[in-house]
Amino acid sequence: MASKTLTSNSAPVVTGEGDDATTSFVATTVTGPDTNGNYTSEIVQYDDAKGGNPKTIGTRNPNTGEITWNDNASDTVKNNQKAFKKASDNQIDTLQQDLAKSAEEKEALNKASGNKNQDNTDGNGDSSSEKATPAPRNEQGQFIGFDAVSTKPRNFYTSTPLCYPLAMRQELQDNLKIDVIKHTPKVLSGMRFENRPKGPTIGSVILPMPSAITDGNKTQWGSGTMTPAQIAASGGVKALLGDEKLGGPFEQLEATVAQSAGNQKISNAVKDYFTEQLTGAEDLLARTTGEIMNPNMELLFKGPDLRSFSFTWKMSPRDQKESIEIAKIIRMFKQSMAPQKTEEQLFLKAPSIYDLTLRVGKKRNNFLPKVKTCALTDCTVNYTPDGSFMAYDNDSMVAYEMSLSFQEIEPIYNNDMSSGWDSVGY
Repeated sequence: MASKTLTSNSAPVVTGEGDDATTSFVATTVTGPDTNGNYTSEIVQYDDAKGGNPKTIGTRNPNTGEITWNDNASDTVKNNQKAFKKASDNQIDTLQQDLAKSAEEKEALNKASGNKNQDNTDGNGDSSSEKATPAPRNEQGQFIGFDAVSTKPRNFYTSTPLCYPLAMRQELQDNLKIDVIKHTPKVLSGMRFENRPKGPTIGSVILPMPSAITDGNKTQWGSGTMTPAQIAASGGVKALLGDEKLGGPFEQLEATVAQSAGNQKISNAVKDYFTEQLTGAEDLLARTTGEIMNPNMELLFKGPDLRSFSFTWKMSPRDQKESIEIAKIIRMFKQSMAPQKTEEQLFLKAPSIYDLTLRVGKKRNNFLPKVKTCALTDCTVNYTPDGSFMAYDNDSMVAYEMSLSFQEIEPIYNNDMSSGWDSVGY
């Protein structure tokens, strides 16, 4: 195989923890095989994720994979050699398919990355040993439990609010707190429904104040019409259904007809109206006279409307523990918004609902809108918000972008707000 030179995608290497954490971006350039069948490799460091200002910070021994750091390597690199070597090892593995075809070439490339004992077969033969099963991850930055289908719906997530960033747990900054509430149906009472009983809180999350906060209060209005003939007929029917004497509506209609007898235009209009009602014909008056009855058009109230809210957060974990916290937040929203199958699997229960509070520390911010209990209608997560795939050593993404769309389950009424000036209200 002819010699090639390829450079891997850059990958972040995080060193330190919490506020002291720093991120370096490195890639590995591999050349080979040479006339002796060996591969040479260099570790390149960039100033940012986009590959700015590349500089070679070390070279690898083609036979052992050992790294020799040069003067461009910072103290951070030299003090965390294991992390940078692991990143380079993984990068060389990603180039194997393009650089090494035969078993001998793969073996030489494995030596260049220090993986002398790696399997070089094509995957179709028998293997005397199986890959180890990954262990569950713990609270210090790892997952716990195993992926398995549950026979019962999950009705509890956490008693302590999840937080991003973890410093939000102190609740000293402006934040949005979202409580996950178990859905409870309303109770029918006579001709109305009782107020919805408050379900238990089964999970909470505290997130930074969203960059975009808007509300839109709406009511539904629409045009309505009623012609004089419809007004007269409606008055007669209302009187017939009410407590008035039965003669009332008929006397009123008789007087209207008698009055129209002296006005040929009114008489013809009344005849055309009742002809339309009896035959199903339309626009008879307009066709015969070029006129229509006054529709008495008016903008009429049709009903309330439901508000929607959409928020987006970009979350970048600074250490392993925070990466697990972000994964838990995403999981809680995904699982709690899903419908629940009943035990007999004949019906579906409503998903959980959510209380949203825009806060200053632990208190509601009166200069931002109140929000009624909501349903989560959409949860979208972008795992590559920067346009390329990048992961940390524990496989966590370098950044996540989570977008949530909520809709209030009940409309806003005048009575929901006080008669004072205590806040901007709903």
